[in-house]
Amino acid sequence: MALRSMTVHRYEEIRRRLAEGRGLREIARALGCSRRTVREVRDGERLSPDAPKSIGDPLWMAQLDWPTIIHDLGLGHPLKFLWEERAQNLTTYSNFWKQFYRKFPQYREATVTAREFTPGERVEVDYAGDPIEWIELKSGEIRKAWIFVAGLGFSQLLYAWAAEDMKGRNWLGCHRRMFAYYGGVAHVTVPDCLKQGVLKCHLYDPDLNPAYAQLATDYSTAVVPARAKKPRDKAVVEGLVKILMRYVRFRYRRHRFTSLPEINRALAECIERINVRRHTRFGVSRRERFETLEKAALKPLPIGDVDCGDWKEAKLHADCYVAVEGDYYSAPHIHRHKKLRIKITENQVELFLGLERLAIHPRSRHRNGKRIFIDAHFPPASQAYYEATPQKLLSQSRFIHPELNQLFVELFNTDVYGNIRRCQGFVRSCTKEINQSGHELASERIAAAIATMRRYGKFRVPYFQALLAQARKQSLKPEAGREIVRRPGNPMLRYAGGGAAGDHQAVPVPSTSTQETLDL
Repeated sequence: MALRSMTVHRYEEIRRRLAEGRGLREIARALGCSRRTVREVRDGERLSPDAPKSIGDPLWMAQLDWPTIIHDLGLGHPLKFLWEERAQNLTTYSNFWKQFYRKFPQYREATVTAREFTPGERVEVDYAGDPIEWIELKSGEIRKAWIFVAGLGFSQLLYAWAAEDMKGRNWLGCHRRMFAYYGGVAHVTVPDCLKQGVLKCHLYDPDLNPAYAQLATDYSTAVVPARAKKPRDKAVVEGLVKILMRYVRFRYRRHRFTSLPEINRALAECIERINVRRHTRFGVSRRERFETLEKAALKPLPIGDVDCGDWKEAKLHADCYVAVEGDYYSAPHIHRHKKLRIKITENQVELFLGLERLAIHPRSRHRNGKRIFIDAHFPPASQAYYEATPQKLLSQSRFIHPELNQLFVELFNTDVYGNIRRCQGFVRSCTKEINQSGHELASERIAAAIATMRRYGKFRVPYFQALLAQARKQSLKPEAGREIVRRPGNPMLRYAGGGAAGDHQAVPVPSTSTQETLDL
């Protein structure tokens, strides 16, 4: 009787009986096969008929440096880019990835399901997980640039922008640039649940950041955050982040960035090449699909420049300053120790108490403790302290008297800091004299007092005040030998012939020893 052919069922039955401890002769007689066949199954020399047959590698695979390809793939570079660089002249891409996944099945990725959207319906935004490093040439410090990525749902048109951090102002600024890049606004904006956009996550009613909600109102878009830890809710931008970052890191893997503008130029070049490349599923490029079908469905941009800001809260301290991002901004002193709301925009900082705007300052980017202030925000004592500078005192002296200005120049050339308080005293004394006597008369006294101080070489504030007081007293004394003339008919003179009109009987006043005899 002819031996039966080996089948999967026969193979499994031999394995089962061998596991039970039966002998080779007994298994061969029961299943109608030779003892040699049973022995080969036992020793592993014969495999199951359904096991894949080993196929030898094509000749072109021997020409590739597979360890280097595996290393570049581990760095996150796309397999298609590696094929373009190393095997494009050897085989097609479809044959390359088939042989690659046959040789290295552990690198095979899971499939995804494509979603469908209507034109202008949705835009998804997110930050790339890994920042791009760049070197600051002045200090040699290595800094990081965080990449904001956005993609429309229908055309999947890609946009990206690099910023120095992920704080609220950059988050809002990237949204404004994104809408300007698209030339319109999508009906729904889908962000991740990061604090710059969502204060508290909730499945049905999340709490949005006030500044982000204001931006959504200004641009007439609905913000619908993705669920926490559910990246498939924004699968479009997740895929675009992977495509963009792989492409950027591959193209610039041998390049070192030195500034944020340089990174943004590189991103602009990469996103343009990705947007004009033919999409596998669409059959056309993302740019063509956007221009022909989606651009007209977007909402129009708001009229005018929308400068949304980042809102914070801070207490106005006793020195009339609030601390904002490493610098200090002043507010009116009557609101000290109150909690203020601060709006930080691209170019200015606004301070609010409730709905009342207290101050507007130009925004400082020094982050080194610089103080930006308005003089009127401080009490008089603080204003006097801040005005006590050589430049301020010299400016005041020019309006008082040229001699005083020349004196201040000489004093400051001798010792600046030692004479500030002294010059303050001179200015205060001169101002008081001008207010009492008028500018013309006070100028003469000030010039005379300065000339006297120069004559004796004594520049002291008490001495200057004494000279002004002495000049004031001398002007009040009558001149010696001056004759007092009484105008006849003076109604204030009741006696001595000065009675009122019609009073012809004047009563003489007897002279006493205590009365002064005047020649009338």
